[in-house]
Amino acid sequence: MKRRTVLSGAGVALLLPRMESLGQVSETHPPRRLLTIVNHLSFYQPELIPESDGAFGNAPSLLDALSDHFEHLKVFSGLANPAVQNGFGHTPCVGILSGYFNKLERRNRLSIDQAIADLIGGDTRFKSLVFQAGENLNFSQISWDRHGLPVKQIDSPRRIFNLLFQVDEKHATQKQVLAEDRSILDALFQQARSMKKRLNATDRAKLDEYLTSVREVEQTVKRREYWADRDRPQVDYELADFDRRSVDDYVATLLDLAVLALETDSTRAVTVQIPFWEGFRESELSGNYHDLSHHGQKPEKIKKLLMMEHAILTRICDALGTMKRRSAGHSSVFDQTTVLLTASMGSANAHNFDDLPALVFDGRMKKTGHWQKRDMPMSNLYLGLLQMFGAEQDRFGESTSALEVLA
Repeated sequence: MKRRTVLSGAGVALLLPRMESLGQVSETHPPRRLLTIVNHLSFYQPELIPESDGAFGNAPSLLDALSDHFEHLKVFSGLANPAVQNGFGHTPCVGILSGYFNKLERRNRLSIDQAIADLIGGDTRFKSLVFQAGENLNFSQISWDRHGLPVKQIDSPRRIFNLLFQVDEKHATQKQVLAEDRSILDALFQQARSMKKRLNATDRAKLDEYLTSVREVEQTVKRREYWADRDRPQVDYELADFDRRSVDDYVATLLDLAVLALETDSTRAVTVQIPFWEGFRESELSGNYHDLSHHGQKPEKIKKLLMMEHAILTRICDALGTMKRRSAGHSSVFDQTTVLLTASMGSANAHNFDDLPALVFDGRMKKTGHWQKRDMPMSNLYLGLLQMFGAEQDRFGESTSALEVLA
């Protein structure tokens, strides 16, 4: 049987995780994966970056949202992008993953997510996938291929779900299934039930867990789609729903899809950007995320900003926990994945493109904690990541040397 087993029915194709019962889990060394998360509007660093180097002590409030994963986390601060020319507004943010921006050119240099995808993406359906939790604005492009051309960033959860599971909504049977609000898994039920008879207990549990997660994400995507163009009723009672103006919901949905993409080996490189947001609505907070990030040191704005950023980091923490619970072969998705969390600016309030934070999660991390690397090129970190994935090159972007990430 092919390593990537597929369930199919009514025009739907659902890629499954690898199963040991089918002889698909025999690799001595499991594949390495990369999840890159970029917050365009940065984070309020006084509540993210510890005051001193070394092991995490009393972590500041934002960093504490990730405390479940401190044993696998290294935080770098003070990183610089010396080749990013300051421009008007947010435009230089396009250079965050390449370490380069020239405002006189419309092309950028190769970004780190795509450089690593070139190394690890040859055996999967998609070399890489790039998601965006909001509108793709002119300055929010962050992924660039080896020719300096933009890589498509997908902002529709429905489109991502259909892409991952080869759903063609023009197919007549599928249109009927979707119109009747049934799950696409209903079309695959008989084949999945037949397949379970050939699996051992471990793989049956894995299949049940995977199909359940697919169904849950599908329903989340459907709810998001339903509420996308509907205003909330003007009533005193607040009922939880999904709204395209919710940064919190959008980030959670795209992270769910990112984990599914990695778990099924649809790709081994996923990038998720949390871009520029104007108006938003959360259960306990509404306003303008961009305006809050440009707080002018006003305490009332900073308080609301921290609520928003804490929600985002909590969603990321949850996704990392899901990756630790989900298996891919003989180990967890987390154990196979390096996760990079960074920001396009050091401070949105100051519009500076240096003093950048970078958080790296890896199950192989030998020493955890905070390391300040004042004015060190961000590309040194990127070169270190490239070498972790097997690259033999000694330069990336404006790097001066490779930063040792795991040591």
